[in-house]
Amino acid sequence: MRNLWKVGALGAVFGAVLSVGGCSNFDAAFENCESEGRCGPQATGDGGTDAGDGGDGGDTTPPPCGDGGVDYPDLTGFDNDCDGIDGVADAGYFVDPTGGKDDGNDGTRERPFQTLDRALREIRDGGTGRNIVYLGTGTYNEQAPVVDMPVSLYGGYTWRGNQYWDRFKDGGGATFFDGGTHAFTVTDVTDAGVLLDSIHIASADAPDAGAPSIALRAHHTADLRIHNTILEAGRGGAGEEGPQGGTGAQGAMGEGGGAAQGAISGSRGAGGISNCAVNDAGVGGAGGGCRNFEAGNPGLLGAPGVLGGSSTPGGNGGDAGIRIETSSNIFQCVGAPGLDGGDGINGTVGQAGAAGKGSGTLVLDAGTWQRTADQQAGSGFQGKMGAGGGGGGGGGTCSDEDQIQSVNLAGAGGGGGGGGGGCGGLGGTGGGGGGASIALLLIDAHATLDANAQLVTRGGGAGGRGGVGGNGGPGGSGGTGGARARLDVPPPSGNPTREYSNYGGAGGSGGRGGAGGPGGVGGGGAGGPSVGVWCALDAGFSFQLGSEITLGNGGEGGASTGNPGDIGAQSSSIDCYTVDAGTP
Repeated sequence: MRNLWKVGALGAVFGAVLSVGGCSNFDAAFENCESEGRCGPQATGDGGTDAGDGGDGGDTTPPPCGDGGVDYPDLTGFDNDCDGIDGVADAGYFVDPTGGKDDGNDGTRERPFQTLDRALREIRDGGTGRNIVYLGTGTYNEQAPVVDMPVSLYGGYTWRGNQYWDRFKDGGGATFFDGGTHAFTVTDVTDAGVLLDSIHIASADAPDAGAPSIALRAHHTADLRIHNTILEAGRGGAGEEGPQGGTGAQGAMGEGGGAAQGAISGSRGAGGISNCAVNDAGVGGAGGGCRNFEAGNPGLLGAPGVLGGSSTPGGNGGDAGIRIETSSNIFQCVGAPGLDGGDGINGTVGQAGAAGKGSGTLVLDAGTWQRTADQQAGSGFQGKMGAGGGGGGGGGTCSDEDQIQSVNLAGAGGGGGGGGGGCGGLGGTGGGGGGASIALLLIDAHATLDANAQLVTRGGGAGGRGGVGGNGGPGGSGGTGGARARLDVPPPSGNPTREYSNYGGAGGSGGRGGAGGPGGVGGGGAGGPSVGVWCALDAGFSFQLGSEITLGNGGEGGASTGNPGDIGAQSSSIDCYTVDAGTP
C-alpha cells in the first residue's frame, strides 16, 4: 500500500522565494554566450538555424518556433528563439545516451556526449562558462553521478541525429537515470543553484542486508530545484534472518554404585555434574550408602534445574533383611534392594529476545543512512537446565545381629548416582533490521519541489526473522546400583548341620537427569523506514503546487513467535523545516 501526499496552494511568501532563485543558472549561461556572440536570437521566426547547423541525418524540417527572445526551456518544449531546440543551444552541452559518444565528440547538438559525467567534466574543466546540460531521452546507466558545481540539467530531449532536438514531442520518452543504491548526488554547491528539470532518477533496490536505497542526496547545497522530476527510491535491503540456536550439551552420567565385596558393602555413586554455563543447578543426587545390620541409606536429592525449582527425590534405601527358615534347619536372611532415584524434570524454555525497534540514523560525513543497534533484535536466552536425577537407595543388610558376626555379614550394593540435568538449548539470534527507502536526503541543504516534482519510495526493507531456539540437551543417565554379596554363616557348635546364608540388597539405580529446555526464540528485526525527505543539519525543503510524495510501506517487522519486530516508519519527512501553505 502506498500513501500519497499532495502539496497545497502556495502562499505569497513562497512565490517570492521561487522568483529570486528560479533560473539563475540559465540566465548566467545565456549572458556568457550572448556576450561572446555565440547565441543571439534569430531576428525572425522563419525557421532559420544558427551558423554551423547542417545535420548529418534525420528529419531536417525545423521545428515550429517563436519570434525571438530568451528561450527558457519549459514544459511546452517550444523553441522560442528559433535555434532548433527549446532553450539556447550554444549555452549548454548536449548528451544522448544512445547516439552520443564521449570520445571524439564535443558536446554540441550535432556531436553530443553519451554520458552526463562527460558533460559535467567539460563544464568543470573546459572553462567555457556554459553550465547547462540538455539531456536526451533514454536510460543512463551511470552509477551515482555527482554534481559539485552550479548547473542546470534539462531532460526530455529527443535528438533527430542532426542539429535539431525536440522536447516532449508526441509525449516523448523519459530521461531516466538508473543508478545504484545511491543513485544521484549533489554536493558542495553553496554559491549558486542546481536545477533538475524533467528527469527521472531511480535508485536500485538494496541487495545487501539492511542497506538503504536513496534516490537523491544533497549536502552542503544552498539551492536545489527539483522541477517536473521524479525521485524514486528502491526498496531497502531486508534484514538478516537470525540463525537457530545451538543444541544444549547432554547431562553428565551418574556414577554407578559400588558392588559389595564379601562383607564390605559397595560405595555410593556420585551424581552427575553437567558442564553447563551454570553448574550449581541440575546436579544428580548421590546414591545411598549401606549400614551393617540396618536398612540402606536413601539416595540424595537431585538438584533442581532452576532456582526455586523442585528437587528430584532419591530412592529409599533397602530394608534390612530378617532371618527366616526356608526348610528344616536351612536359614536365609536377605536385605532388600534400594529403590531407584526419581527422574529429573525437564528444563523450561528460555526467554524470547527483544524485538527490533527504531528507524536508523543518518551518517552525516558519508551522506547516507545506516541501521542502529536498536533495530537489531535481541537473541533469545538459553533454556533452563534440566533437574538432576535422584540418587538410588543403598541396599539393606541382614538385621540378624545375634546370629551373625560382622565378618560374616554380606555387604549390600551402593546406590547409583543420579544423572545430571541436560543443558538448555542456546537462544536463537535476533533478526537484523531492514534498510531505509529514502527519495531525497538533505544534509545542510535546501531543496525546492516545484511544478509536478514527484518523490516516490518503494518501501523499507523487511526486518529479519528471529532464529528459533536450539533444542535442550538430553539428561544424563543415572548410574546403575551396585551388586549385592552373599556369605554363609558358620553353623554353631551345637547344630553343626545348620545351613545359614545371608545376602545384602542390591543398590538402586540413579534417576535420569531432566532434559534441558529449548532456547528462547530471537526477536524479529525492525522494518526499515520509508521516507520522502530526511533532513539533518538545519536542512529543509519548499513545496510548490502539484508536487507529490508517494510512499511505499515501512518494512514489515521480522517474524518471531516471541517478539516480532516493529513495522518500519512511514513518513513524508523527518527532521526537516518546510515552507508550505498546506500540510502533506
